[in-house]
Amino acid sequence: MTQPRVKIASINKFLPKTVKTNQEIIDEQSLRLKDNWVKEFIGIESRSWCTNNETASDLGVEVLKGLNKNIDALIVSTVSQDYMTPSTATVIQGKATPGEFYPAFDITAACSGFLYAIDLGRRMVQTGHKRVACVATEIRSYYLNKKDRRTVMLFGDGAAGITLEPCEAGETGIIESRIMADGRYHQAILVEGSGSAKEKSEQINLTLEMRDAVNIFESAIKEMKNLVGSILDDHNLNIDQIDFFIFHQASKVIVEKVAESLEVPKEKYILNFPTRGNMTSASTAVALTEAYEDQKIKKGDLVFIIATGGGFTAGATLLRWELD
Repeated sequence: MTQPRVKIASINKFLPKTVKTNQEIIDEQSLRLKDNWVKEFIGIESRSWCTNNETASDLGVEVLKGLNKNIDALIVSTVSQDYMTPSTATVIQGKATPGEFYPAFDITAACSGFLYAIDLGRRMVQTGHKRVACVATEIRSYYLNKKDRRTVMLFGDGAAGITLEPCEAGETGIIESRIMADGRYHQAILVEGSGSAKEKSEQINLTLEMRDAVNIFESAIKEMKNLVGSILDDHNLNIDQIDFFIFHQASKVIVEKVAESLEVPKEKYILNFPTRGNMTSASTAVALTEAYEDQKIKKGDLVFIIATGGGFTAGATLLRWELD
């Protein structure tokens, strides 16, 4: 039996109301940094940060409220879950759709998580689900050492998501989704936390550590370029035939280097890192939403979404945009 094609049927985002500028963080944390240096060399001016005990589920609920109703599955990508257990997806389910019964679960794939959710959601629709919600929700600010000048400026908080449905006659939707991992490099980016790898006698550390920044930088550029090239080759496409690219906003430099290595012109990709920062798995989800809201993506466009992240993980989705 032929599997149905799958499309993005709705999209929504939610950002915390508190916006932190570089100078505010510098002043609050008494950092030996200059605002102009951060803007020039890191490429960020401001970012949204959660306050008042907001949780990842709170952000996710706001996203789900703006998506199509009557979902029959929920996949949540997060590395900043409300609890170790239960899943943040079930918390969102209980808050947003109390009393409704459908599968709800989390996935953890760092910055690639939203692409993992799309891949899993597509397969669920192809095997019988009518409408699957894929939500990426992240609060990175809670897991930063605010005195660490290497990381404190890089990350923001936010959430976004989509619903996936079967295509209608004449629609193409998702052409391919591909995910992968190489666990040999799992220690490059780490939040040790209170997991079972942490000795009980040791002090719990919930702050993010970037232990090999140079390798992270080089690997992100290399793997994103390789994934794009491989998928395009498989479908006999070239870069010029792609109407728009959504790159994971790891940093301004990484986005620009990936675009440069692929020879993608500036008008064909979004760069929102300067006002959003790196939101881990929510980065590609928010970037996709903002590209759609700003009418940079229109119905019929070929869109390529690509991300790499800790683990080492990577994901890519090539699709025909079917939303008006």
